[in-house]
Amino acid sequence: MSKASIVYDLETQKTFAEVGGFNQNSKLGVSFIGLYSYTQNQYFSFYEPDIPKLEAILNTEKPTIIGFNSISFDNVVLQPYFKSLQIATLPQVDILADIHRTLGFRMKLESVAQATLGEGKSGSGLDAIKYYREGNMAALAKYCLDDVRITKDVYEYGCRHGYILYTSGGELFRMPVQWSTTPTVQQQLHQAFTEHQPVELTILQLSDSARTILTTKADLLDLTDRTVTVYSYRDNDRRDYQLDRISDVTVLSGKSSYQERLL
Repeated sequence: MSKASIVYDLETQKTFAEVGGFNQNSKLGVSFIGLYSYTQNQYFSFYEPDIPKLEAILNTEKPTIIGFNSISFDNVVLQPYFKSLQIATLPQVDILADIHRTLGFRMKLESVAQATLGEGKSGSGLDAIKYYREGNMAALAKYCLDDVRITKDVYEYGCRHGYILYTSGGELFRMPVQWSTTPTVQQQLHQAFTEHQPVELTILQLSDSARTILTTKADLLDLTDRTVTVYSYRDNDRRDYQLDRISDVTVLSGKSSYQERLL
């Protein structure tokens, strides 16, 4: 991803019913904006009075805007607060817009996150409005920043794999994305397999009761477009892993010790 990129999400002061329907986004008002900056590797919080500071930052950095339904919703809600910047003129990666363009239908961030990351949102937009009206700004900030983190994780999964995941009819499907510019997980594994290099894998393991992250160094024994078979140094045994659940790959120097023993 570009260093000059931000991931952002905002919460509103009002509901659609209070402003006359779904085509009145610009009247909803901003209660809170959560933002992650790749330049600074940090999360930021902006309340309504802070929006001029945000406009100044965006005017200076001209970052790529990354969001989920950000083009049709967040940008439109935010634009009335800006005095000079037209946020739509900045480069945009809108995950929901890409889903609609590719698949022909829309889905919620909750659905994409559950399929891709194995975790979902911590609440709903109506919860955020309730927090705002109660003056519970800590809960409001936490909810919005959780959404920013989840959106960021879905985006980065797409960067690493070249696709994100969704479910339909109880089955898991891949949706190709256009924002991946680095070698994908499968491409890195293919290179390591071809050159007999060991790897370090970070694997997402899901069960009905838990979501855990496993890291292991391994030699590659077989590779398909869906699975990888490895000799795991952690377990001293063969293991099969789904490529969809490998969240990161590091190709290590040297030659595969398992293959060396075979030779």
